Amino acid sequence: MLSNREILQRFVVIEGIDGAGTTTQLNLLGTRFTQHGCAHVATAEPTDSPIGQLIRRYLGGDLHCHPGTLARLFAADRFNHLFDPENGIKRHLDDGAWVLNDRYIFSSLAYQGTLWDYERVHELNREFPLPEYLFFINTPSEIGSKRRNSRSHKEIYEQDSIQSEVYDGYLRILEEYKNTGMHIHVIDGALSENEIHEILWQVLKTSDTV
Repeated sequence: MLSNREILQRFVVIEGIDGAGTTTQLNLLGTRFTQHGCAHVATAEPTDSPIGQLIRRYLGGDLHCHPGTLARLFAADRFNHLFDPENGIKRHLDDGAWVLNDRYIFSSLAYQGTLWDYERVHELNREFPLPEYLFFINTPSEIGSKRRNSRSHKEIYEQDSIQSEVYDGYLRILEEYKNTGMHIHVIDGALSENEIHEILWQVLKTSDTV
């Protein structure tokens, strides 16, 4: 059951459709944590591991595979990201650092769960712990589309029709996970980068450990 999932303290996840600015917000938060002398690690999924690099080749269109294969690769990359004994999320949290993460299980559920089979993707991710804080940047479709179209190289999911389905998927996920114990914050993606950052920071700085 979702209510029984482990919550990892000081673990922060930023989510949103492509073009929402999740990477920008990750970088801004990392800079703010550094300025305040707060121990942290900023990371992202897919990771830079060999599995993550393979995923990026599929996302970039260099390779092709069944959607179920991609969902399983994401789960494998996530498992390694969490539990790697030297550089995993759990290791950093055990050392007392915050972990700021661009995308997590919610991206798998929104993307692969929409375009393949939600229940099977959910099963692949059901034993992963949840973050203490989940920020969803709720970006209007026209803003996301404009940002995606400005990129020199698009990934396979960066089509307006797919992003519309993914957005609906995110809304379903937020409803499904609302009573799990996470601190979930939905932020207006039409705000400026700095305005969004200030909202994230104001939420996190209330913690006793920031």
